Amino acid sequence: MKKSIGDNMIPKVWSFERGLDLVKRAGYDGIELWLGDMPWFQMATSDAEVRELRRKIESAGLVVSNVSTGLHWASPLSARDPKVRAQAMRIVEREIETAQLLGTDAVLVVAGLVTEEVPYNEVYQRCVDALRTLGPTATRAGVKIGIENCNSEQRFLLSPREFRQFLDDVNSPAVGIHLDVGNIHDTGFAEQWIEMHGPRITRIHLKDVLKHRGRSGDQSVYTNLFLGDNDWAAIRAAMRKVNYDGWLIAEMESRYRFARDQQFHDTAAAMDRLIAGDL
Repeated sequence: MKKSIGDNMIPKVWSFERGLDLVKRAGYDGIELWLGDMPWFQMATSDAEVRELRRKIESAGLVVSNVSTGLHWASPLSARDPKVRAQAMRIVEREIETAQLLGTDAVLVVAGLVTEEVPYNEVYQRCVDALRTLGPTATRAGVKIGIENCNSEQRFLLSPREFRQFLDDVNSPAVGIHLDVGNIHDTGFAEQWIEMHGPRITRIHLKDVLKHRGRSGDQSVYTNLFLGDNDWAAIRAAMRKVNYDGWLIAEMESRYRFARDQQFHDTAAAMDRLIAGDL
């Protein structure tokens, strides 16, 4: 397995080049690029500019592990407004295009959002329809679409069987699950999700979670690796059982008030121990 971390962890006041240097020195193999999150990688970023990002990444001794985006929280595939849905489709298409330019074969997509106004069944069908349309595009590009399990934040696809049925209904070899072991905080156990989805896992996001502490104000349930309630030995055993040997990508909240670069080093060291099974 190989280690990656998102470019959205780079302090906002840093340059891309300075961030890449830190990622490399901390011991990562690659970097996850977040479309729309950082100034250097936006929907308006040209193909030539994307190629230049790849050049800088490879010059730093890294590769792109995958392309992700948070843009679907504002523009979901499940929106009732057809203009919003069209924008959501274009976001996925641009992820696929940039993945090709960056030399990676996976993108992350947040499939849909259940709200008081847009009910579950409506969200489900719109997302299935959208992904059936996008699947052939991804196949032609040689890219896998990984639907992220955002669980309670989406109020959608809350159990592993439910998620498996969703993928069955989409019925595309180019659409799988980008499995986030921290997002399962109040809807199950990450190791069970890994075992159930196995070969459909496109990438794995890593973070820990405080399952026994609910949200209070702006307090998050998420924390650094090994500080929360995830059963990391069981997670490692499940990855071994399904022969997962792909990218592990740290998706951390910035917790360090001082020496912020230290979080990169500490997270990489924890990932090394997880990969080695030294738990």
